Amino acid sequence: MRTLQQISIIFIFVLLLAALPATIVVKPVLGDGGPDSSISMGLEWHPEIVISLAGEFINTISSGSLGTYSAGAQVRNIEDDIADNFFTSMKIMVVGVNVALVISLFFGIFVSRFRPTKVFNSFMNALAAVPDFILIIVSMILAVNFYQATGVRIISLRPDAGAMNIWFPMILVGLAPTLYMFKLISVKYYQTSGEDFIRTAVAKGMKLNYINFQHVFKNVEPFIVAELTKIISIAIGNLFIIEYLLNVSGITKFIFQSSTSGAAAYSFQPVAIGLLAMLAISFTVYLSVRLLLYLFKWGFIHE
Repeated sequence: MRTLQQISIIFIFVLLLAALPATIVVKPVLGDGGPDSSISMGLEWHPEIVISLAGEFINTISSGSLGTYSAGAQVRNIEDDIADNFFTSMKIMVVGVNVALVISLFFGIFVSRFRPTKVFNSFMNALAAVPDFILIIVSMILAVNFYQATGVRIISLRPDAGAMNIWFPMILVGLAPTLYMFKLISVKYYQTSGEDFIRTAVAKGMKLNYINFQHVFKNVEPFIVAELTKIISIAIGNLFIIEYLLNVSGITKFIFQSSTSGAAAYSFQPVAIGLLAMLAISFTVYLSVRLLLYLFKWGFIHE
């Protein structure tokens, strides 16, 4: 029952969020009629629109259709295109976040004692101070400059470019989670390394790799799991920017159908479907990370 309540609350919240732009209507406001009077624009809020949009959304879904959306001058059915877009965004998210986890664990724990890793740590901490949007823009500029210098294309702005339009967005999506997790793991690693049980293990002559696997990792993992929702939210936020800038045919294409021109021009159906699909992608990424951690412990950690 608790799970059903949570799902219902999330579903209602998504519909409210998707319908919010439609409740704000911009209308002209006439002046007082004097010689210097002018027409200004005013905002009106109509919360009752939410009920009608939600009812229409549920009726459309219950009829076996996901509705329609506008693609340029064409009006297409959402169910005809959403599968490819959904799996494109899901692949970018799953690969980007899981690779970020692997890199963060590898450099943050298992090779952190080496001097080159300390230099890498300083470089990553410096990058963490740069806003994500700036990192994405700079990465795109560097990719273009690399193509101009070498003739090797590593970036494409065509939605039908295949793998070239997927793997570079994966790198950009995983960049911010890597910086966040690497800093988190590094801090927790040094905190755990100073604990008495670690000093006791070192005094007993245990190998460093054994200590990292059997003691350090098991104390760092709860912090990773606790921050996992925040890590995924960072990746989702960057996914919106990356798919828009790189022209990736992902799930955010439906969310960008929104308009601020009023309820008459606003496309509620594709936005609501896109947000619900984004929640499904987030849940899938969460499960994939938990599965990766479980397989890692099953293969390397001896309980």
